[in-house]
Amino acid sequence: MLTRRLAPLATSFLLAPMAFTEGLGPIEAQLDLESVTVISPYMDADAGPDMEALLGELSLTGNAETVLENGVRLRANGALRLQADHANRPGGIGGFGDNAGAPVGAFSGLSAGPAIEDSDLRGRLEAAYFQIDGGYGELRVGKDRGVAARFFEGPKSALTHARLDSVLLDPSGLSTIRTRHDLTGPSAKVSYASPRLIGLRAGISFTPDANADGLDRRPAAGTGGTAPETDNAVELALNGTRRFRESGWRVDVGLGWSNADVATNGLTPIYEDMQTWSAGTRIEKADWTFGASWLNSDNGLADSDYSSWTAGLFREAYNIDFSAEYGESEDDGARLDSQSWRLAAARDFGRDTRVAVAYLHDDLQSPLQKWQTKGVVVEITLSQEIVQVTGN
Repeated sequence: MLTRRLAPLATSFLLAPMAFTEGLGPIEAQLDLESVTVISPYMDADAGPDMEALLGELSLTGNAETVLENGVRLRANGALRLQADHANRPGGIGGFGDNAGAPVGAFSGLSAGPAIEDSDLRGRLEAAYFQIDGGYGELRVGKDRGVAARFFEGPKSALTHARLDSVLLDPSGLSTIRTRHDLTGPSAKVSYASPRLIGLRAGISFTPDANADGLDRRPAAGTGGTAPETDNAVELALNGTRRFRESGWRVDVGLGWSNADVATNGLTPIYEDMQTWSAGTRIEKADWTFGASWLNSDNGLADSDYSSWTAGLFREAYNIDFSAEYGESEDDGARLDSQSWRLAAARDFGRDTRVAVAYLHDDLQSPLQKWQTKGVVVEITLSQEIVQVTGN
């Protein structure tokens, strides 16, 4: 019943951005609904934030595309997400101290300020961009991730949302490892990516205002103290892939650099221009994959570098995905050190259902306190295709 009611509205929404191409080629449009539930049936917490027994996200994604007579492909993409994450870590930001005026790292989103409380259900338009693909490369305009995040390479995980790196749903509230170079989140931007030549692809993104209040990225919201305002962000990224057919090995590499102007949202200017570097690789052979990634940012603050790294193994066997990941992070400004690991297994049940079970272990230390959470999490993903149409 719900699908029949939504289908006419969804079709009109998806086809509207492409109306000007009518007659130039068939338009394909699709709308998908996905829900992710993270359940923590057993958790052992040693101090720190209260663990969350139930977290979840509902996402509605749509795309429409057509191909012109000259071979240029036009796409419109959008994503609307509704999320209930850890009350102390909305959008990844978090305070782990007692300094009410402590500044927030412009990249890490962490501070030595008091813990925040935000238990509201949050909904955001996380993507809404127009894309042109042709022989000269790809151009994207609108709300989208920058090229440094899109070109990321690193460990594969059997988890999608409760994962180790750049967690989307954080049951422990202690996850601080972020090697995915997502500086600008869902802020509106312009990105260009070159065609892939000899296995290499380069990209550049420019974001005039990088302060969007996203579900997974929102340092500008602060933790009650001084918060950054990030503007004029430039990202450069390079991605390379090479398959060695005789041996069966495949190697993927991603490199990223970004620079942004960072100002203070208060009266005292403490922030300065921010630079961030990242690198990662993924090496595959048969059903085995090894990945590693690294990131370093000056956080837009003096003597407040943030650095993190991860490594992991992934294997597909018996129709099950297995992964083992380990990572560490250090934030000099917030004075935090973190070590985390995940052991996970996931399996698809039909085309629309995926269930993952994992054991997680998160440690976080400051000079005055130590927090630790370990236990079992279950991640259930349900997906449904609402509508798919092709027409002129």
